[in-house]
Amino acid sequence: MSRAKARILCIDDHWNGLIGRKMLLEQSGYEVLEATGGDEGLKLFRTYAVDAVVVDYQMPGMSGDVVAAKMKRINAHVPIMLLSAYGPLPKSKLSSVDSFVSKSQSPNILLSSLQDLLGARNKHFFSRWLDQWKSRNEGVTH
Repeated sequence: MSRAKARILCIDDHWNGLIGRKMLLEQSGYEVLEATGGDEGLKLFRTYAVDAVVVDYQMPGMSGDVVAAKMKRINAHVPIMLLSAYGPLPKSKLSSVDSFVSKSQSPNILLSSLQDLLGARNKHFFSRWLDQWKSRNEGVTH
């Protein structure tokens, strides 16, 4: 049985950055949905199950931290990475995200940070499942 590709939602108002990131992620084995702004990103987030979100901070209309906060209210379990060419950002701007990566860092940093986010999400899911299994089976003897 083949393992399903993780689906990543990328949101950036700069087309070149968005397409470059999409190509990088697809070459690394991810399925990628792309949006050119916060409203479009939120629509895709509500429509498709995604495993993680990579969102640009500086966008017209709705900044990435606002997009992230709205997404966390919809589904708090989806990890969100905030990207910015500016930084460091104030902690208040990072309160709804799980990771921050500067656009000046290498693509390998983005990929390893994303892998860490996805790994933590899977570990968290497994830990919850194991805790539930243990509580259901306490006192059961075979």
